Amino acid sequence: MTTPILPNRDVQLFHLSHIDLDGYGAQYMTRAAGFRARYYNADYRDVPATLERIFSDMDASGEPAMLLITDLNLTLEQAELVDRRIHGEAVSIAAPEPKRNAKPGLLSADLASMLKQSLTPERPRHTVMLLDHHATGEEAAAKFAWYHLDTERCASRLAFEAVAPYLDDTARTLYGARAEFIDVGDRWLKDDPRFHRSIFLIGLIMEDDQLAPPLSDLKRDFRFHIMDSFFQRMEQGASLEELERGVYDYRKEFLRGRIADTAVDDSEAPLKDKFHKLCAEVIPPSEIPMLRIDGYRAGIFFNWPHDVFRGVVMELMENQGKMDMAIRVGGNGRMSLRSNNGVDVGVISGRYFEGGGHPGAAGGVLKDTRLKDVQQAIRSISQTINEKKGQVEVIPV
Repeated sequence: MTTPILPNRDVQLFHLSHIDLDGYGAQYMTRAAGFRARYYNADYRDVPATLERIFSDMDASGEPAMLLITDLNLTLEQAELVDRRIHGEAVSIAAPEPKRNAKPGLLSADLASMLKQSLTPERPRHTVMLLDHHATGEEAAAKFAWYHLDTERCASRLAFEAVAPYLDDTARTLYGARAEFIDVGDRWLKDDPRFHRSIFLIGLIMEDDQLAPPLSDLKRDFRFHIMDSFFQRMEQGASLEELERGVYDYRKEFLRGRIADTAVDDSEAPLKDKFHKLCAEVIPPSEIPMLRIDGYRAGIFFNWPHDVFRGVVMELMENQGKMDMAIRVGGNGRMSLRSNNGVDVGVISGRYFEGGGHPGAAGGVLKDTRLKDVQQAIRSISQTINEKKGQVEVIPV
């Protein structure tokens, strides 16, 4: 099959892809070709909400744009909704509204529709292309010309072929070989001599990066850096053992220029602490909602990995003084509390959250055990404290 070429490098590209090596690899290819791109990554369960955000960003850009989806197959219903959004219909992908009978009003249905159209700003004309290799997308691919399905090539190879005309001869040879390398592991080509190396890189990309969840662009840049480092060393003749031994160096090199050299080269500090320091220095205040609980500033961290939470809040509390305590809330309502000197989170947790512990570290629970996002967590915390006659308020960013 012939992979379609991305038609215009000057049009802004909104590129959604999966969260594994092949997903990031497809974005690695459009980056290499110099596209003016904004990148998004999602697992399958997050695709509808991510598409809603992308379409909002595309419309807000105020210019024609192209949506590229790679390494993610859409259901027929999702593909139909994407097609309708591309053609300017205001439909929801994340949660389509059920049809309701229209209530009688002062205007006829036709006049109401005309008035609505006259008041709605005209959207820029957007386009869409999907490049995927999962056979589960056959039904959608059969219906839409923009849905390109090729089960013989992974998404990285498809993306490479879609941008190859924009690369010079040297880059085309280099990135073509890298795309084929990713293909070996992603499609599980066990007889290929590169198989074990490709599988190793897949695992490397999936490893915990010790970066804060809100820093999605930084997390993607980290994976691009790992891929660059791995490929360059492999192309210089390194064995798999040598590539594996170099992982520490790959990770450390990513920090260079992002935090102070003295911190990067501190031989007594664990590498993960250096990543936590980076997070604390670059995370926008808007990504950490703050409450004032009984007069103390409390940062709220929803579903952060425990290691990253502990490391980042140590930097934010002890070194930057941005909060008096930190509360990690899981989707199941379980809480971890940490504090600076002078704040006893053991007492606070016992008073409000049916828990307890030490002055500097405690645990607790919320009644709500099905939290979907940080805003719901904040509401649940506030409600719990109010019910127990405590003082709580949101601190504006």
